[in-house]
Amino acid sequence: MNSIALSFDIEDWYHTASIAGSSFSLFPDLNDFLTVHKDNYIDCITSETARILEILASLNLRATFFVVADVANRYPEITEMLMNSNHEIASHSLTHHSAISSDTKQPLKPIEVWIDDQKKAKKLLEGMFNREVVGFRAPNAYFANWMVKPLAEIGFKYDSSIAYNSFYNKTNVRLPRIPSTPYLLNSHTLGPEEADTDLVELPWSYLNILDYKFLPAGGAYFFRLLGFNYFKAVLKQTMKKGDTMFYLHPLDISQKKIPQSNTKNRPAFWINKGLKTELRLIKLLKYYRDHFAPCIDVYEKYRQNAE
Repeated sequence: MNSIALSFDIEDWYHTASIAGSSFSLFPDLNDFLTVHKDNYIDCITSETARILEILASLNLRATFFVVADVANRYPEITEMLMNSNHEIASHSLTHHSAISSDTKQPLKPIEVWIDDQKKAKKLLEGMFNREVVGFRAPNAYFANWMVKPLAEIGFKYDSSIAYNSFYNKTNVRLPRIPSTPYLLNSHTLGPEEADTDLVELPWSYLNILDYKFLPAGGAYFFRLLGFNYFKAVLKQTMKKGDTMFYLHPLDISQKKIPQSNTKNRPAFWINKGLKTELRLIKLLKYYRDHFAPCIDVYEKYRQNAE
């Protein structure tokens, strides 16, 4: 039976690309945001993470939580909840700073600094949660080929960042056709051919139309925008080919008003946020209940089958 790697990205509203840490954000870096706001910001993820854990427990499901190390450091309730759970902990970077520019695809920080940040994040998460962290997801899904070998050398075993589709490309290379199933990464092309590392990619799901159009999916924004029926079709199609993935943020089910937004770049970014998305999530989890698994299980299944 093919699986759906289930994951949740743990970041707050001000970690998102429109607010901090991207080439088009209001604040160049998280520290710039915190310098202005200090501790005076609305928490939109603690009770929401608790709600997701409650939903998963009610359905007896395990998932992967890609945690921004900054969140683990400053949100003790979230850290305690996850520490006392049986869910996998993976890295969503140190501060949720995009690796590359959305326009030029050039590094936003010196590569050496980026590498050091990932080492710090992994060490911090492993120390706080007292468990090995082997999974990585790039903030805002901006993923460059120069990241592959350093991630493997740092000790990550899998990545889940590549969002292949016909409408946008968040990498620094012209992607070959990317499967919707796990594969070993080529550190030059980011494709599955002639892999030269042991880093496994758990790519984002997409909907293939007539074999030449690839509609974006994955989860989160597109789940809020397109809903249950679209993702039901996506997952049905991708699972015919093998294991696939689905993800969400606690933010996606938050009923709190986002305090600040860069509407110039993302005018409808928070569409359907709140209870509507929570109910859709529950419906999807129930529908594909027997297929959901944490990313680490999907990774290990891939490695076993590859041997």
